[in-house]
Amino acid sequence: MNNFNRVLIVFIGIIGLVSSGILALTVYDVPQLSQWIANWSEQEWFYYTILSISAFLAVIFFIFILTGLFSRPPGKQMAIVTGEGKITISKATIESAALRSIRHFEGIRSPEVQALIHPRKEQVDVRIDCSLFGRTGLPTLAKEMQEDVKQTLESLLELPVRSVRIHLMDVKTRKKERVL
Repeated sequence: MNNFNRVLIVFIGIIGLVSSGILALTVYDVPQLSQWIANWSEQEWFYYTILSISAFLAVIFFIFILTGLFSRPPGKQMAIVTGEGKITISKATIESAALRSIRHFEGIRSPEVQALIHPRKEQVDVRIDCSLFGRTGLPTLAKEMQEDVKQTLESLLELPVRSVRIHLMDVKTRKKERVL
């Protein structure tokens, strides 16, 4: 979830809580606020306030309905449209191609590849988590891995690979490791 969506959800939550509190105060008898609420409910703008809160909540819930109906889950495959038709390449194929491209590097253990597909933009992001054993010059090695994976995937997909992130972990992990 991107930052804009997070801020929007927090904003909606705060406005929803305040709106719910205002509506609840009009129904329940709160000792210190009862007189103030009674005076407020007799004002002409009270009805406009209640209508505004109701309209705001209706718009928010309408947005939720549209989001639920038209949002798409993250891509499980890359669809490439050509003049002759449509070509789909699965996420597993992209991940296995990235895994094959890093196999020739020495000392790599427990590689895990995750591909994030952006079907509308026709782009791919790749994250590789792995442990290294007996290697020096880690930044140089990681850069070579990035370049190799990017070149392999771009030649496979004939589309741009937006980013290749390499996460190198400590060799002393507790999970069982496999050597490539």
